[in-house]
Amino acid sequence: GMDEFAMKKGHRDYATVIVDLERVEIIDILEYREQAKLIEYFENKGTEWCEGIEVFCSDMWQGFINTAKTVFPHATLVVDRFHFFSYLNKAVDSQRKSLRRQFKDKEEFKRLKWALLKNPENLTPAQKDKLGCAFLQSPELKLIYDHKEKFRAIFNKNLTRKQGEIELNKWMEEAKKMKNKHLNNFLYMLNDWKEYVLNYFIHRFTTSVIEGINNSIKTVKRMGYGFRNFANFKQRVLISFA
Repeated sequence: GMDEFAMKKGHRDYATVIVDLERVEIIDILEYREQAKLIEYFENKGTEWCEGIEVFCSDMWQGFINTAKTVFPHATLVVDRFHFFSYLNKAVDSQRKSLRRQFKDKEEFKRLKWALLKNPENLTPAQKDKLGCAFLQSPELKLIYDHKEKFRAIFNKNLTRKQGEIELNKWMEEAKKMKNKHLNNFLYMLNDWKEYVLNYFIHRFTTSVIEGINNSIKTVKRMGYGFRNFANFKQRVLISFA
């Protein structure tokens, strides 16, 4: 698994963390995220090492996917489910924002974001009531919310890749019928990444482990008040996970 993190807040100087998802161990931390440098790094590990990689998981940054396609010939490429879920959440939230702009004085659409994005099983009674009131005012909001939950349910089922593809195709056809611009934006993205999204049903890996590691890396950065030397920073992170 691979993910990036910013060395300085607000800057685009990304570093890369590489993790063994099966053993939950950091393989390496690199001072760069450029595709060409990543390819060179893995090629230097040797053909046998690269050919031994069975599964690769990352977010939807094309550079990571292109790197994996180049250097891991036998790997199944999986896009992290939580990253494409976040795009669907953005579609739902965009619908909420549209209603807020259109009906500025309606209480039903105020302070609604977290209730909409939260999993239903984690909602408080007050949040459930708030959603119910909002859905009465906007049936379209309820429909896009229901689509979000149906999508999540597909990936929580124990399906084969073929079964997952059938269910996902049905979901996409139903979602298209809404003709909702926010949901359509998600559908365009999903169609582009569909092959890698469906691979989740083969190997149910996610980058959630790396997200946790990245949070710990941020803590190390804060404790060190910024590291001027990357080698020292890397050593400090690796020691903290030893």
